[in-house]
Amino acid sequence: MKSFLFTITLAFCVACLPAPVRPAPEGWTPGQSDLGDLLSGAGGARRIDQHGRALAAEDLRDKVVVVSFVAEDCSVVCILRARDLDAVARGLRGGAVFLALAMGDARDAGRLRAFAEGVVGAASPLRFLANDPEGTARLAALLRYPAAALPEPPPQILLFDRRGQVAMTYGGDPVDGPRLGRDIALLRTFEGGLDARRDAAASPGP
Repeated sequence: MKSFLFTITLAFCVACLPAPVRPAPEGWTPGQSDLGDLLSGAGGARRIDQHGRALAAEDLRDKVVVVSFVAEDCSVVCILRARDLDAVARGLRGGAVFLALAMGDARDAGRLRAFAEGVVGAASPLRFLANDPEGTARLAALLRYPAAALPEPPPQILLFDRRGQVAMTYGGDPVDGPRLGRDIALLRTFEGGLDARRDAAASPGP
């Protein structure tokens, strides 16, 4: 299985190039895809969102997925990032699944829901996923994010193709909504994921 840290460094129309492989943190439960690695809880447990619904990578198969990171005690920059992503998600009307993975101790369902609704409202398509301190440590190690920077969550936004592989990473603020929307629309046309498109481009002609 390819490393979670596989990223696209060229435009979508160019062959994908893998980043150097970095070992997963000790105790990490590998998933069936990059997205599976990211969402896998302790022992492979499913994540729970602010509405109490369980979610795992297999539930998202054949969907384009956007993942960001939040924390209940994060800075205003983190809050604005979540609101920007909420605006993009509302504008796309189901074009992709948007997830905000909590960092820190976010096991209390009531607190997580209150936090999510305070940031983006009760009707937001952005799903906030619970976490615990152990899971946060795993994520920080997986993303090579310095523990000293916590509780401020990683600023990255990750875009996954329809097979759960990392297609693009975005950094910096504010969120470039138009670009993200265009990338999602293009990625939705890759029914077999980017690997299938790359493999087809590499196949010799007749």
